[in-house]
Amino acid sequence: MNRALACVLVLGLAGCEPEPKVRSYTVAKTAQPAAPVPAAGPAMPANPALLAQAGAIGSPVFPAAPAGWTAQDPGAMRKGSWKVVAAGGTAELAVTAFPGDVGGRMANINRWRGQLGLPPATAEAYDAISLAKVGEAQGEIVDLRSADGAKATAAILAAKDGVTWFLKLTGDAAAVEAARKDLLAFAAATRLP
Repeated sequence: MNRALACVLVLGLAGCEPEPKVRSYTVAKTAQPAAPVPAAGPAMPANPALLAQAGAIGSPVFPAAPAGWTAQDPGAMRKGSWKVVAAGGTAELAVTAFPGDVGGRMANINRWRGQLGLPPATAEAYDAISLAKVGEAQGEIVDLRSADGAKATAAILAAKDGVTWFLKLTGDAAAVEAARKDLLAFAAATRLP
């Protein structure tokens, strides 16, 4: 009987396949390039075609920078960039240009408000505008200040030939306020392509 039982067991085991082995693999993660995000310029549109068009816009001719302004490497998306030291504080001027209106006037204003920790505003809050020139293009300047008063933005928007130009000065409130007059003169003396 032992022999019979042994035969049954051998035949039963012979018909079974070996249990599959579990295999694991390690795959190296490929680095994804980071999307370009300027420190103080308008938020970049998600549309890659729009970004390519923005890169194709010609560069303006800037006047000599005022005292206390130091030219910086503009990077890939800016047309110009300056560090501004004034009234014991610092700020940064970023000059950018995009085809079209990049979401419209209030979308841009509310984006800047958000960067200062402020809630969105309605168009009625910005009915009274201050005019500003960028070269020969007529635009407007928008002044914003954070709720705690520490940070500020003075941004000029101007449209020319289907392109919206932004000159955005942002940083310590004292520096932005002290450099505002220089910003207006600098923008007016800039020659757009």
